[in-house]
Amino acid sequence: MSQQLEKRRKDLVPILELLQPTPPGPDVYTNDFLSLTNDPDLRQLYLDKLAKAPRVFGVGGSRLLGGNSADHMEFEHRMERFFEAPAALLFTSGYDANVAFWHSVPQDGDVIVLDEYVHASTRDGMAISRARKSLYIFSHNSPVSFEEQVLRALQEHPSIAEGKNTLFVAVEATYSMDGDFAPLPDIVRIVDQHVPKESAHIMVDEAHSTGVFGSQGRGLVHHLGLQDRIHTVLHTFGKARALTGAVILTTPLIRRYVINYGRPMIYTTAPPITIICGLNASFDYLEGPVGDERRMLLRRMCEYFQDALEKAFQHIPPNLLTIQERTLPAGYPDDVMSPVFPILTSYPKHLAVFLNACGYAVLDIPYPVVPKGHERVRISVHALNTEEELDALIERLKQWAHMMQTMGSQAQVSGRTQSRL
Repeated sequence: MSQQLEKRRKDLVPILELLQPTPPGPDVYTNDFLSLTNDPDLRQLYLDKLAKAPRVFGVGGSRLLGGNSADHMEFEHRMERFFEAPAALLFTSGYDANVAFWHSVPQDGDVIVLDEYVHASTRDGMAISRARKSLYIFSHNSPVSFEEQVLRALQEHPSIAEGKNTLFVAVEATYSMDGDFAPLPDIVRIVDQHVPKESAHIMVDEAHSTGVFGSQGRGLVHHLGLQDRIHTVLHTFGKARALTGAVILTTPLIRRYVINYGRPMIYTTAPPITIICGLNASFDYLEGPVGDERRMLLRRMCEYFQDALEKAFQHIPPNLLTIQERTLPAGYPDDVMSPVFPILTSYPKHLAVFLNACGYAVLDIPYPVVPKGHERVRISVHALNTEEELDALIERLKQWAHMMQTMGSQAQVSGRTQSRL
């Protein structure tokens, strides 16, 4: 273990500890996109629900071992109604939900076509899946590469076209590191064009888009009108919804199958009633006018930050600070804007240390965590961030870039002096 940690250090991958609480200061780094985690009205709504609940602690077992309360079942029915889904299954986390689905649902002879940047939980589930030797990875968000892998999978597995096996697709609506979006309309079109209806299954992870997009925060699949074309959707509750847990929206058959074969479902203690009360409070709150207001504010802050970054970085060398071009996939409406902003830099560790000293708990994300040339720190904008907070962050970024340029100039002068000597 020591050798592995030392190798990680030599590879310039951060070695993380949990020895200090996150410092106070403007939050531009968590996934609390709608600024709910410290909302006093949501807190009171939650406490009111707790006060009325006959039991509030844990249920003493997994859902299959005495822990299947009426509260869990009613919340799942609420999710079915809210998301207009045929069936819903509650999990303690998005990680558990992804592992349960991907390790159990694909069968012998099935294949999985996945984006190269899907979440680690998706990969971990696939690693112990019956289809683990039939993974077809396509270039990130590339419809061309996706179609090539679909055609290759169909050619190498004729049983799919015969209706004997299934081609699964794994993508995320919004990706956490780049803040970009899956080309969902193109993915649906390509699958419809090439794969028999009974042999196709598209699974979309909405972890970073649920609550943020769509009517009352139903997510990008709903926002794009694709809820009847996507077979399974995962919504998590630990980001925009300020709680924890997740729900899989799928068919009654798959729900029943995962209950019986999904090991995280079978062997994990059910969420305590306190979490169910909190989730109901969060959904109540965001289904009201506050939800629309926060989504509008979030978009406004994202637009402001994007424009301010572009202006601020105009005269800074791109190896020090730059942002990626942000374009929407075909078929996306103009009102979709990501709250995740990767700030690219060749010196992510140095920048992160500087920002940490300024009170921003950002992490550096170096190579090989991301490809060379894409090293970064990750900024997340929130609905209740202010223009002044974002301006202050940009001033710190500019200050750091100026410091780095000055150090570079001094090093060049010193080098020339030494060469003359």
